[in-house]
Amino acid sequence: MSEGREDRSWRLGEHVSAMYSTDDECRDLLTGYVRTGVRPGQRVAVFLDADDADLARHLTASAPDAEPGQLLITLYGAGFDVPAGPAGVQQLLDGLAAVRDQAYADGQRGLFVAGKMTWALRAGFDTEELLRYESAVNRFFGDGRIAGLCLYDRRRFGKEALAAIGAVHPGPLLRFTLGGWGAHLRLSGELDASNGAALPSILDIVAEVDSTVLLDASDLRFLDAAGAGAIVRFAASRPTRHTVVRCTRGVRQALSLVGADAVPSLVLRDQVSGV
Repeated sequence: MSEGREDRSWRLGEHVSAMYSTDDECRDLLTGYVRTGVRPGQRVAVFLDADDADLARHLTASAPDAEPGQLLITLYGAGFDVPAGPAGVQQLLDGLAAVRDQAYADGQRGLFVAGKMTWALRAGFDTEELLRYESAVNRFFGDGRIAGLCLYDRRRFGKEALAAIGAVHPGPLLRFTLGGWGAHLRLSGELDASNGAALPSILDIVAEVDSTVLLDASDLRFLDAAGAGAIVRFAASRPTRHTVVRCTRGVRQALSLVGADAVPSLVLRDQVSGV
């Protein structure tokens, strides 16, 4: 969960939630995000609520150097309508994939996506559906060329919901990328109680791969017991296929403490070793 400001350093490869308490705070967060994203070779797509026409105009004015088509702002109810339930979650995922594919087809090398999540209330999403969406969309951000910012209004979402939603966003502390051959998942940063709930959905990206999975944790600076347990359980769930974890000594120790040595399909390697 991020307490962002306009000058926060946004990066490709992040999936971050930010909470705000005032309209000005939300505007400043989105302004900084848009200005960071509107750079040569990048596209920015912003999804807003139906009542955010003034905010849309402000964001457009905040990026005067944007090329035609580089900044896309869509309001709920103006070409952006989502039904509640699983169908709505899948529609959102399909829509994001279409935006990504078009950006790459147009020669863009990166994509910044932001959503002011009050649209979800208008669409009828409950907390469970929002969690399902936020967990599923982690796969989308495994590309590494995409950044995501989900903005939640503390005045509209309850504390328990915000805590649960914030936890399934791995950024800004944790980043992950999916390798080109589909079974190479790289983790970097820190994995702790603030983002550990995102790990199962990240591991699900490679759960069905019918080959060895390489989990490169060489750049993971910290791994708590809960995160280590999730990795060990992931490997144990694939008893006939190896999970190779390349990691530092500290991460290896955390994995060993929660039973890694008792899982035959889990292979630990030094961070400088080959697979």
